[in-house]
Amino acid sequence: MIRRLTALTATIGLAVAGLTAIAAPTATAAGTCSAYIPSRVSIGQPYRGITIRAGSNCQSAQMDWAAWEAYHPTQGYQTSVLFDYPSFSDTWDLYSWDAPLGRWQWRPAGAYDANSNEIYQYGPYYTDVRLSSYGRVTATRSGSRVVVRTAAARYWGAGEKFVGWAYARGQIQYRTPGTSTWRGLKDVYSNSSGTYSYTYPTSAARYYRVVLYDAANKTIWGSTSPQVYR
Repeated sequence: MIRRLTALTATIGLAVAGLTAIAAPTATAAGTCSAYIPSRVSIGQPYRGITIRAGSNCQSAQMDWAAWEAYHPTQGYQTSVLFDYPSFSDTWDLYSWDAPLGRWQWRPAGAYDANSNEIYQYGPYYTDVRLSSYGRVTATRSGSRVVVRTAAARYWGAGEKFVGWAYARGQIQYRTPGTSTWRGLKDVYSNSSGTYSYTYPTSAARYYRVVLYDAANKTIWGSTSPQVYR
C-alpha cells in the first residue's frame, strides 16, 4: 500500500514539473489467498486468543500482505486479521464482555504481492459465535429405583463466569456396560436454576449422561456431560 502511494506521488511530481509521466501497466492478479477462519466459536472464558492462519495458496501467490475484516449483522465492524509477510498467521483477540453473539461475516479487505499486484481473496467467511455450556449428571440408587439429577450451566459474558442455564433442553441418556450405544431415557427441561431430576425403576447397572441441546435462540452451544455409573 505504501509503495502504491509513493508511485502516485512521483507521478504527480512529474506532471507538475511539465514532464510527461508514462502510466504504469495495470496490475494483474497474482494468484489466490484464503484464510482458515473457524466456522463456530464458543465463549467460555474472559479472553481467548484464536490463531487464524493463511492458506498455503497465499505463500504460493508470494503474498506481501492480506487482510479480512469481521462484521456483526447488527453491530457492524468488530475486528480484523492481517497476514504480513513473513508471518502467515494472526491472533483473533476475543473478549467475552465485548463480543456480540451471532453470525459474524469476515470480508476480504485487500491482498497484494511484493510488486503491488492484487491477489484474489476467498470469502466472505462466517463464524457462529455463541456462549459455552456444560452439563453434569449424578445418579443415586434406592432399592430398585434410580434417581438421575442433571445440572446445566452456561457462560455469562458480562459476569465472566458460568451460571445456571435456566430452561435448558436436552436428554438423559444411558448405556449398558460392554456396549457403546447411548439410548434416550428422558427429555430434560431444566428449572430456573438449571437443574432437573428424574426417578425411574430399574435394577440394571448403567452409565448415564446428559446431552444439552443448542439454545433455540442460537446464543448458547449445547454440550455433553461426563458419564457416571450407577
